[in-house]
Amino acid sequence: MKENREKVFPYGTHIYRVPNLPIPELKKDMVLLKRLGFNMVKIQESWSHDEVKEGEVNLSDVEELVKEAEKLSLFVCLGITMEQAPAWLWRKYPDCRLVYNTGEPHNDPTQYLLPADGKPGPCWDHPEARNAGEKFIKELVKKLGKYKNIITWNVWQEVEFRPMYLGKLGFCYCPHTLAKFRKWLRKKYGSLEKLNDTWKTSYGEWEEVEPPRFHPYVHSWIDWRYFMDDVYLATAIKWKVSAFKDNDPLKRPVFCHVGSPTTGSGKDWRYAKEVDFFGSSCYPAWDSLGKWDAGFPSTGGTISKEKALKAEMWNSISLRFDYIRGVSKEKEFWAAEFQGGPAVGFLHKGRTPTKEDIRRWVLTALSTGISGLSFWNHRVEISWQEAYGFGLLPLEGNITDRAKEAGDLSKAINKYGEFFKKSNVAESQAAIFINEDLYHFCEGTPITSWDTYSLTNNLSSHLTHTIRGIYKMLWEEGILVDFVEEKEIKTGEMEKYKVIILPFPLAISDELMERLRDYVNSGGVLISEACPGRYDKHGFARPGEINSVAEQLFGVQHKDVILCQEPEENHWTPTEWSYGEILLPTRFTGTGVFNGHSVLANLYVESFSLKEAIPILLNGEDITGVVNRYGKGKVYLIGTFLGHAGATYEDKPTQNFIVKLITDAGVKQEKCGKLLRRKRILNDKEAWFLINPTADTISEAIDFRDFAKVEDLLESSFNKNKSVEVQPFSVRVIILGKE
Repeated sequence: MKENREKVFPYGTHIYRVPNLPIPELKKDMVLLKRLGFNMVKIQESWSHDEVKEGEVNLSDVEELVKEAEKLSLFVCLGITMEQAPAWLWRKYPDCRLVYNTGEPHNDPTQYLLPADGKPGPCWDHPEARNAGEKFIKELVKKLGKYKNIITWNVWQEVEFRPMYLGKLGFCYCPHTLAKFRKWLRKKYGSLEKLNDTWKTSYGEWEEVEPPRFHPYVHSWIDWRYFMDDVYLATAIKWKVSAFKDNDPLKRPVFCHVGSPTTGSGKDWRYAKEVDFFGSSCYPAWDSLGKWDAGFPSTGGTISKEKALKAEMWNSISLRFDYIRGVSKEKEFWAAEFQGGPAVGFLHKGRTPTKEDIRRWVLTALSTGISGLSFWNHRVEISWQEAYGFGLLPLEGNITDRAKEAGDLSKAINKYGEFFKKSNVAESQAAIFINEDLYHFCEGTPITSWDTYSLTNNLSSHLTHTIRGIYKMLWEEGILVDFVEEKEIKTGEMEKYKVIILPFPLAISDELMERLRDYVNSGGVLISEACPGRYDKHGFARPGEINSVAEQLFGVQHKDVILCQEPEENHWTPTEWSYGEILLPTRFTGTGVFNGHSVLANLYVESFSLKEAIPILLNGEDITGVVNRYGKGKVYLIGTFLGHAGATYEDKPTQNFIVKLITDAGVKQEKCGKLLRRKRILNDKEAWFLINPTADTISEAIDFRDFAKVEDLLESSFNKNKSVEVQPFSVRVIILGKE
């Protein structure tokens, strides 16, 4: 390859997976893609297709495409699909199937990439299945590793277990995995006595220890789900990475990606640790609004254009990749699958993206710090479930407006390729705290005892929703936030943030509260939602209904907690068992320095008795919000869940309140008048992303005097002395240089 890959922003599209278009047609399409401006193609091989008989690996189709890409000076991102295992593996090792909590195996040896790339696949704790997988990767690298235009290996596309059908507690209950679970527990707890004391169980031998088999809401659930989500899956990524690293003569970077980060969960941090870089899929017009979001339609209803376009910016793209940036820490990260055409699910066809959509989506993603992007995919899908969906191009014909726009964006971005590959987003001063044990506690907690438990009808929906709502309110105000995870954040690392927000903290360990206390003691500001440490991390009740460290830190005693109704239609409020259980819709009123402010209550109303704290919010005569100084820092405790007010009710007073808490701590808003501003910085060069999240054209006079060179990424001429105009729901990118 003539290009120096370190100076190129990888920008491409997926072109191949079985069932595929004919190879000659794909080769013609690669010429077209090169002409449009793409510099990379993504190729996905399938184990079941490429090793039909054991030991006979045939990669001829893949190799032909890699060679053609090499001729055209196109980079290749090459992915493997190990979960779609060959038929001989299932026949030779019938016990390599993942096992449900019911004891039934997940028996699906069909060889189709849809609906889920062969997932969940074999159990990778089965030694022979894993050994067979390692042998295949070794042979693949032996055959393809000589091609220098392959710039990265993707070891897992959209990491996850699902789909799961028979059981409700997840995988895997096979003997191999249970043995590894017990081994992990031995290392974690040190002794069976310590395990029994923690779980409140009475096992006499390690071989008797079992994960939950029927209910999730038992105390062993926290360790079980952590092991499967954070240990098993991370280990499966790790051995695949090692297989490439051990056999690749060029030692190219290895990555994987998720379909979407699980907002509120910390498992993605574990996955990112095992790879050279990480990523996420992104289909902005497929999942713009959550079911509790303002503007989400009833069955058969419609979404307003304004709600959808704004949600695509803040939720589908910005939140997703800000989360992935937090997961990745100092590593680069990619938009590994990016919507190129209409989303399709059987009879449901989504809107066909316009060239304006493509521009808005790509530039919004670029503002979050991505260092590579691959569309899904170059032509629309041909297979049943997603047929006629997602492609930049139709099955027949050549260039569409959206494909041309995508190519033009590649050319523009790669005028500054090294900058956009290596530059970082300006550092945030505020962070939202993520706690994996809390997520699993919420995941295992039905919303009410009348509910039948499912993987979706649980408190994790509240945890995720309040995080999203907090993020949305801050995004709209130009306040950049990071996401930090309890098990990954190093000692002293929190101190770089002026503010840390603690969402939905119902279950928290003493050790975690002590770390947060130390952060505040050293000068940080902590904002907590209701009920910090009401349960310990394994779900046991606490004396006083609050963590003892939290009681000291916040300067309060817990007084009472009660459910409250929603102000409009019901989204989450349960039905009363008897009278007087649920308050009418409630709004807290500000007091003291917060006089004139108010907060909409959501789900819970917690009230407090004062020790050292000062009240800032009242619900009638009850104190429902406090501030307390501790050491060099300050803490706020708010007796409800703020994010619901932002995401569901777009409550401006609540938004003003949380913005005041954060800006009072010295966190600056990144805005140019009414425009939101994001920055990417590398040495003496900056890119300013000027974002208009409204339905009106915005024109702002912006001071560029500190920069000698000012250019618009997409426009050939730019007058830095004139006002900058940004169209509705659009992004302009200004490239600035000191010299």
